[in-house]
Amino acid sequence: MPEIEAPSPLLAAMIAAARLGGDIARRHFAACGQAKIDEKAARDYVTAADVAVETAIAAALAEAFPGWSIDGEEKAGNRDLGPEAPRLLIDPIDGTTNFAWGIPFFGVVISLLRGSRVDAGVVYDPMRDELFCAERSHGAFLDGVRLAVREGRDIDHAVIGASLPIPGQVRSLPVARYREVLMEVMDHAAAMRRMGSAALSIAYVAANRHDAFFEDGLSPHDYAASVLIVEEAGGVVGGFDGGAVPETGAVLAATPAVHPWLVERFTR
Repeated sequence: MPEIEAPSPLLAAMIAAARLGGDIARRHFAACGQAKIDEKAARDYVTAADVAVETAIAAALAEAFPGWSIDGEEKAGNRDLGPEAPRLLIDPIDGTTNFAWGIPFFGVVISLLRGSRVDAGVVYDPMRDELFCAERSHGAFLDGVRLAVREGRDIDHAVIGASLPIPGQVRSLPVARYREVLMEVMDHAAAMRRMGSAALSIAYVAANRHDAFFEDGLSPHDYAASVLIVEEAGGVVGGFDGGAVPETGAVLAATPAVHPWLVERFTR
């Protein structure tokens, strides 16, 4: 049996808040197809569950961390305590389209930022009851078991996760080039997957369920926690060009073996 490691008090409080939100999400999910779905922008959906989950998480975090700012994607319970305060990002349901259409693959995401640095993150899958987490310089974990990315599996034997973007989502390179990369991956990889939650799909790289994942147009609410989880597991994360994740939200997370192959395709 793998060794289970207990989280730090910081992570334990974040985990408790994520599980609280996940419980609410599960209850709302049982009523799928009956709840009202609002469209924030074209193909960008929000449900009553998003707001309910975020409100509960924000309240729990506010009690646990009274001196920290809270920045939720739905702006429920937000507070700004100034630029020097640590900031907790909340994505209550990453994968709202999946959730709203009754597809049981979505995540509850909490990230801790100090300045621009991500210091801790939690990604909880309430339907599978799986919890990914990481704290900077202390490793990455899935349900308390330490994660390490697989070494040496090349593109021909890799499972690659990727987004099939909605119109306007690709902002970091020409849309035609993005589509060409998708086709090249389909022609070379063992398999390709589009799961519908960026947070979980990135975390899957740390758990060796994906050998890489890429998507453009993401928000730090979506990716910050998962990026830290992959880095702490020994993976490589950045923009499509191999540099830092740009403001346009292009994220490429991969094992060290597969990362150079994908960067080469994106930068041709």
